[in-house]
Amino acid sequence: MENIEGLQLLDITDEDLAPIIKITKENMAQIIKEVWELDWNKGFEERYMKCMLSSGVVKTAYNEDEFIGYCWFCERDDENEVFINSIQLRKDYQGRGLGLRILRWIEHNAVNRKVQYLSLAVQESNPKAIGIYLRFGFREVFRENGSILMRKKLF
Repeated sequence: MENIEGLQLLDITDEDLAPIIKITKENMAQIIKEVWELDWNKGFEERYMKCMLSSGVVKTAYNEDEFIGYCWFCERDDENEVFINSIQLRKDYQGRGLGLRILRWIEHNAVNRKVQYLSLAVQESNPKAIGIYLRFGFREVFRENGSILMRKKLF
């Protein structure tokens, strides 16, 4: 368990799967429909979860005993980077700086592992997140199909 400024980051368990699906659907279904022209359905959920559970690291975020979100990232040795696949928080916990705490934790771990870059993709339709990432030091690398690939050099 990792404690970051009042949040606990824990390894994923089977009990976390249903709330992860719920929060991801609430936060992403519209974007997935608009950008990728895919419907959020059982098949999509299964593919998402299979991909998430088979690659990288998933940490669940708890405030005391309450599930509030998760992060999913993977280290890409060939590019000397940690790619952040997703940081998702329940809507009632968004806007409190919790996502930034998780982002700082991921960055701290990457620096400790001597990884040179953090990367992520964000949707062009999400200007609030883009602004946060820019202020955090990420820079745009390129745009494609409604997504922006962003990267931050750590050292």
